[in-house]
Amino acid sequence: MRMYRSIMVGCVTVALAIGCCGCASETASAPESDSAPAASSAASGGDESAAAAAAEEGDESAAAQASASGESGEDSSLGDAPATPDEAYVEVSWLKDHADEVVVLDARSAADFMTQHIPGAVNLHWTDVSNVVEVQQGEPGWAELPDAKTLAGSISRLGIDNTKPVVVYTDTTDGWGEDGRMYWTLREAGVTDVRLLSGGWTQWLYQQGGHASGLDGVDQDAIAQVDTAFVKENADTAVIIDARAPEEFVGETTMGEVRVGRIPGAISVPYVDLVNEDGTMKTADELDQLLVDAQVAKDDQVIVYCTGGVRAAAVAEALVGAGYTDVSVYTAGYSEWAGDPANEVEVG
Repeated sequence: MRMYRSIMVGCVTVALAIGCCGCASETASAPESDSAPAASSAASGGDESAAAAAAEEGDESAAAQASASGESGEDSSLGDAPATPDEAYVEVSWLKDHADEVVVLDARSAADFMTQHIPGAVNLHWTDVSNVVEVQQGEPGWAELPDAKTLAGSISRLGIDNTKPVVVYTDTTDGWGEDGRMYWTLREAGVTDVRLLSGGWTQWLYQQGGHASGLDGVDQDAIAQVDTAFVKENADTAVIIDARAPEEFVGETTMGEVRVGRIPGAISVPYVDLVNEDGTMKTADELDQLLVDAQVAKDDQVIVYCTGGVRAAAVAEALVGAGYTDVSVYTAGYSEWAGDPANEVEVG
């Protein structure tokens, strides 16, 4: 990551714009954690007055509406979206109180995130949404942001949709102001309410905030991933299931494979046959009958394939759920099989 330090002189401009320069003084000027609730209380008081006035006039419906407006969340303790970056800072105590009401975005590297992060946070590093792969450092356009619509697509996949404020943090004592870069990036993508955690990861730990770690990478699934060599070695004893559509199985069409057809000896159990007309999955009993009709026993060794392991994985998981005990997925599937001229295929 340090390879990017050379461009951060320019990025410091962004950090300066949001108050990352002179963190101590800026955090001191950040809104107190109880300022937003105070504003909410005032607003709530106004709503109660409106309700009372309406009630005095005998308009019970208007009174109920006025009371409800104080409970609608419009003037919640989250406060209004900050109008300027210097208003965006929130304290650790505020985040602890509102953790379930916001999206927490960790702007550090993926490695740092995997080690430890604020519970419930999502991770997005500035290089994930910047032009640092297609363009080499030093070439025109390197590290630039894509257009707003492209940014919005990348950010929306994290569950950010303007229904909750986004609170961004980084390691302010050992970082480059990544929270500033991400604040700018989110705003460019159309996110309307972005906050910055004052003191970042350092203050979160200092104030005894909880932390979580990334996944440990221990396989939790009974389904094995197998390769072409495994399929060839077990072709005589295993049941090979083709999860593609019937027209792909018989060789009438492809999904991009270089040859039509199927792996020799495979039987057709299309993924679409597992799905009811209403979009729900068939029951285990119905799946059992489907496999009985295909002459597959529960203790058979089963290898499932499709074009690239998507439909195959869905069928394999359904088989395991129905009690089949030896199921694997040939992930590279017919794409790799057909791509090797030495491999025989069947058609028809």
